[in-house]
Amino acid sequence: MSIEGRVAVVTGSARNLGRAIAEQLAANGARVIINARSRDKVDQVVADLRAKGHQAHPSYRSVATPEGCAGVIADAVEGFGTVDILVNNAAIITYRLIHEMPDEEWVDVLNTDLTAQFRTTKAALPHMMEKKWGRIVNVSANAAMAGSAHRSHYAAAKGGILAFTKATAKEYGKYGVTANAIAPLVQTDERSEEGEEVPYGALYSHHNQTTRPDLQTFSAAPDTVMPRAHPRDVAPLVAFLASEEAWYITGQVISASGGRWM
Repeated sequence: MSIEGRVAVVTGSARNLGRAIAEQLAANGARVIINARSRDKVDQVVADLRAKGHQAHPSYRSVATPEGCAGVIADAVEGFGTVDILVNNAAIITYRLIHEMPDEEWVDVLNTDLTAQFRTTKAALPHMMEKKWGRIVNVSANAAMAGSAHRSHYAAAKGGILAFTKATAKEYGKYGVTANAIAPLVQTDERSEEGEEVPYGALYSHHNQTTRPDLQTFSAAPDTVMPRAHPRDVAPLVAFLASEEAWYITGQVISASGGRWM
């Protein structure tokens, strides 16, 4: 997957799926911007990548603000001269029934999970248009297609990402810019897609132990045909969509979810 020397911005990349994506892009030769509000976590990821010989630069911006969204792109330009790849991954989530949800909570989730993707994309596009090359990968979720109880704001934001991705693809394909979305279902170190508290290692069913002996046993969710995956299993999909080889794939939503809802 040809991304050697490309500059990639991955929002929310200090942990979980964002970190796995950043690590994969770096391993494929990209120069990566690591972004999150936690300086300690960002600095750790940057240090880990540099120790492996990769090029990484920190960005401590919060994408919850217009200034933060513009700033993370500015950090890429300052650190590496441009931006070629944008992975909109940062998101927040809360759990509440609709009739109990304050307006402020709805607005906060939509602002971070959807509006931030518009703002970072808006800031990155001129750099991509100038060189007639760009890759945008937006992280949605299965909740975009199926809805999600107690997370109506999250589902609405993730659904909005799908429409925004398709609109971006239609507007900027003539500039050599592709825009795609992924809808992953993965375990993280804090919670699964369905909200259960699950350890980072408890991911795979027994038949995977031969290839992933570091992971504990974890059976498939009732509505999937495969065991729940680790973020590292989704990251190669993003690297492909960000590559030269994926130039003809745009406006698509790829559900990396172990067969859920198929």
